[in-house]
Amino acid sequence: MYIIIAIYVIAATYFLLHVWFFTGLKKSIRLDNKNERPLPFVTVLVAARNEEDNISNCINSLKSLVYEKGLYEIILINDNSNDSTYDIMIRETAGLDYFIILDTKNFHSDKLAGKTRALSYGLSVSKGQLIMMTDADCVVRPGWIKNTVKNFDENTGMICGFTRIRYGSSLFADIQSLDWLYLQSLASSSSGIGRILSCIGNNLSFNRKAYDEIGGYENLKFSVTEDLSLMRTIEKTKYSVKYPVEPECLVETVECKNIKELYRQKKRWFRGGTGINFLGYCLGTELYFINFILLTGFLYMPLYHYLFVIALKMASELLIMMPVYKRFGYNGIIRYFPALQLYFALYGLFLPFTFLTGYKIVWKDRKH
Repeated sequence: MYIIIAIYVIAATYFLLHVWFFTGLKKSIRLDNKNERPLPFVTVLVAARNEEDNISNCINSLKSLVYEKGLYEIILINDNSNDSTYDIMIRETAGLDYFIILDTKNFHSDKLAGKTRALSYGLSVSKGQLIMMTDADCVVRPGWIKNTVKNFDENTGMICGFTRIRYGSSLFADIQSLDWLYLQSLASSSSGIGRILSCIGNNLSFNRKAYDEIGGYENLKFSVTEDLSLMRTIEKTKYSVKYPVEPECLVETVECKNIKELYRQKKRWFRGGTGINFLGYCLGTELYFINFILLTGFLYMPLYHYLFVIALKMASELLIMMPVYKRFGYNGIIRYFPALQLYFALYGLFLPFTFLTGYKIVWKDRKH
């Protein structure tokens, strides 16, 4: 009996947390993006390491950007690739003077390593008042700059954007796309209540003034999730961090191709997320217990209690997923939501044990 009561307390708390998040999501959806200030000069940064299969698509989408001519530059940084990434950058941008191509072989820093080194190189030659970042395996929409810029005002330090995994090629891709939808909906919701949990670096923009005031990447402790580290630092300043739900700001990326790649991604995120705020630890604890109940509750609960608790869990998550799902025009994959439950529960319960295999993180052929 006491176990049933405890489970209901966990489920009710989980539901109420999501109701609170839903109020934040509504604020993120209703963000005022009608900034009438003069258009700023914008720098777009793309750091690429061994992305010969993706960089052309990325560059082609950047060529389609619609923004005031002469008010933006695009800096592509070859991050010590050992494939044809750099050659493709040169070829695809020939004759386009608003593209700048850099190679980290020409940049030396004793303080920086990995992706932050490449980004810092780009920043060192950039002219932008606002800095926008995406990854080489992403494509952006034509209005990406224009609609992101509208969300900045003098008090905004960072804009976090949504990234959608391209779905439709396989069930594995579809489930990953739903997973990212839920996690980013949580992040946008948390921003709306002023307690932002996370961001994703392949759709991230920041005020150059705020970046300089915190001392840049050189002043941050090394992290395998440099985007999250930068966000947390800016959040502690006088500047705000926003997470708008704006369709034209949506970026698309490719899915992890196999379990090994997915495992490395999730382990990197989990390690980088260990410095999360108090709300994040509360939510993480709730997630762990509710997923444990999902996988094991039928063994020690009457079936009708078990089904009710799982229905409450699913309703909680759909509450914040569906507004974003509809706003971004997802099509059909919500039918895999029951499968997402099992996927999310399995990796959520497994992640804390990944450190038993060692603290080393492998990403983009680098060990951290």
